[in-house]
Amino acid sequence: MMREYRSSKRQPGTRRRNVAAAMIAGGALAFLYYSFEPVAAEDNRPVNFASVDKTDLSSLPDFVIQSQVEPKLVPNPSETDSVANSTSSKVTELTNRYALLFMVSQLERGIEKLEEHDCYSVTFERLERINGVLHDQQEIDLKVRHAPFSVYMKWRSGDKGRQLLFTEKENDGRMLVKLGGLKGRFLPTIKLDPDGSRAMAESRHSVAQAGIVNLARELILNRQKDLKLKQMPSCVITENVKFHERPCTQVVVEYRSAEDSSVYRRTITMIDKKLHIPVYVRNYTWPSEDTVDIEEETLIECYCFKDLHLNEQLADVTWKKSNPRYRFR
Repeated sequence: MMREYRSSKRQPGTRRRNVAAAMIAGGALAFLYYSFEPVAAEDNRPVNFASVDKTDLSSLPDFVIQSQVEPKLVPNPSETDSVANSTSSKVTELTNRYALLFMVSQLERGIEKLEEHDCYSVTFERLERINGVLHDQQEIDLKVRHAPFSVYMKWRSGDKGRQLLFTEKENDGRMLVKLGGLKGRFLPTIKLDPDGSRAMAESRHSVAQAGIVNLARELILNRQKDLKLKQMPSCVITENVKFHERPCTQVVVEYRSAEDSSVYRRTITMIDKKLHIPVYVRNYTWPSEDTVDIEEETLIECYCFKDLHLNEQLADVTWKKSNPRYRFR
């Protein structure tokens, strides 16, 4: 959760802190100037903010963390001190930009690491609000193959026993669904368009977007859009956060208005420090006039990945509808 800080009264020594803040801003601006290739004004091609040397963003500089979570280092400007106000604004903008770029760089490294493996299995948990209704949390055994892209899911909760199989360019591009419980014993396997209305009635995202790599790519795309906004969102990074007993870096992005992000108001992401992959994502939308509990009523999705297994080789039959263990009919 993001901390809120109260404005402090101006104390003796503020001028010295302003000078320090100006030095931080100047040094950071110089860092960014020499780290990124300038784009000519007449060049209308999109700027790829993700193309950053990994060595430049392999770790988070102290000034980014301190400027975000230690308000004393960026003095609260008074209305009469325009220099302090300008310096504080530049430092905040600079740290937000660097934090966003740092997140992009980490996720790119994670994709590279994960794609070194042909496939993986993981416990996937999801909680989603669909058509205004927050559904129960589901726990799913998830197996993913990168090429050709394939997904197998088996529900541990919700419709326990339900199975889903999607293999790219097979089964006419459709996913196979075997219902759980007694229904699965008597009803035949269902073939569904992954992007069709029936499939999307139970999920916010298509099965073609499933898995950690696809989630990381979506996060990168969103952060690249953030970097192009006239006013970048607030981006606060917290180190040494644990998720499922694994050390993570937490990134909280919060938008100023729905004009900057029509769907998301705030997004919380935890990135595994060793693997550089997203293991936890929690997203909130904008409140309505009738919203009472903003935290509960604006939560629209939460995704978790636990117990990741990268080194096991999954057999080819894992991705075949003829697998006798699936009992697809």
